[in-house]
Amino acid sequence: MNKLISTILMLAVMTSMSACAKQTEVTGSTEGSTEGSKAQPVKLTNRMTDKELQTSKETDFILLDHPWEQYMTKDDSNTKDFSGYKDKIFFIPEIGSIVYGNPVFNALPNEGYDGGAGTVVFMHMDDGTGNMPVTEIKYDSFDDLKTKLRAEWDKEIAGGYPKVPADEEYDSMIKLYEAVIEGKTEMLDKADLDEYLEYYYSGGSETAANSYYWQMNDDKVSAIKDNIREYHLYDEEFDSTFVVHVTTPSGYDQTREYPALVLTDAVWRFNDVTSLYDAMAQGKKDPQIIITVGFEYNIDSWDNEVRGNILCDHKKEFLDFITDNMMPYLSEKYSFDYNRSTLFGHSQGGVFAHYAAFNYDLYENRPFARYIIASPTFWTPYFTGVADYEKYKTEYGFFDRNSTYDRQLIITAGDMEDEDYQEYYGDNDSTTQGVVHLKERLDGYGVTSYSVKMYNSHHYQYVSQMLLELV
Repeated sequence: MNKLISTILMLAVMTSMSACAKQTEVTGSTEGSTEGSKAQPVKLTNRMTDKELQTSKETDFILLDHPWEQYMTKDDSNTKDFSGYKDKIFFIPEIGSIVYGNPVFNALPNEGYDGGAGTVVFMHMDDGTGNMPVTEIKYDSFDDLKTKLRAEWDKEIAGGYPKVPADEEYDSMIKLYEAVIEGKTEMLDKADLDEYLEYYYSGGSETAANSYYWQMNDDKVSAIKDNIREYHLYDEEFDSTFVVHVTTPSGYDQTREYPALVLTDAVWRFNDVTSLYDAMAQGKKDPQIIITVGFEYNIDSWDNEVRGNILCDHKKEFLDFITDNMMPYLSEKYSFDYNRSTLFGHSQGGVFAHYAAFNYDLYENRPFARYIIASPTFWTPYFTGVADYEKYKTEYGFFDRNSTYDRQLIITAGDMEDEDYQEYYGDNDSTTQGVVHLKERLDGYGVTSYSVKMYNSHHYQYVSQMLLELV
């Protein structure tokens, strides 16, 4: 099925093709297109209310202090220091293991496993009846086992198990096996294992039940912290505060204008911030000011219901905030080149980026000349449950209001991602089908200033590579 969808997609979008080992690119003609409207104001108008202005502020750079940890559920009765568990692999044969802080109980290796043939039992998730089906895996070698374990986890994902934790659990399994083969595991007393599990599942670990933590490499962020400023911007429409980080490029010159790159879902984007900063410092990318927009640290930014409320259900209010509050507020502190600035969103953020790209004309402030719409999940229940959500199929009436489109669009997806969430599609387009139909509509409107690029990837794995290539 995946191969069929990929084939249909490629036939639908290919007007030209540049082949390489891992990806294909389809680009609409940019002849006659412009970067930004000629009516673009030199200075944005700040439309923040008095309350918003008084409440919003620059703060100390506290991201590296992991401020979310104070909001995570902890068991204060347990005072044992488990920090060392994140650096080791503990293994109790036939009972369980801890792999760099993560418990692993499924498909455990036999004691003394040396990398050869064997048999292992894989336990699947509860099937809804209270049962946990098992699969006996016979394998000829460790490489054969890795392939077969991956296949079992893929079945879990196809059945609705979230892909990110599934991938992480698979990786932990493989690390456990490698450590057993190399004789690098440490023994752990059963009582110590039980004590750690109580700590872990009570929220003592940042990878435990609640997920307030932000994905980032602390060392890499620390290395560029002098170029990062942190702002907490209050929005009266949401009665909520957004955490905004502004990263200036190496050699930043306050007298110059720089294009802005605005990234939604800051909780996942800080590894991209450091990668982009390094690429710019090495001269591989033109210097830009990177802006990430996230929720306050006391909000679980991983929760799709939380994200859906902002990115899908309240798209207009979020676009109001970015267009009339955040960008004008920051423009008083930084000089932006709006004719080269970009707004990026992925997944539900892609739904928002699509909305923003076809509603910018309703604003006097127009801070973006380009929009990156990555893997837009027009099918997600957090979007299809919104009243009049199907307006996205007419680009929200943009071409009823305008005869031409004077912005640039980059539309991306992974050619293998449809299998990731197929149970949710129902009668709606899958992600790649949504991209195909968006391209068909753009062609019908006569839009030429766009490109479609498919990556050999599942839903999110390509994003970092894409940003380094296309920004």
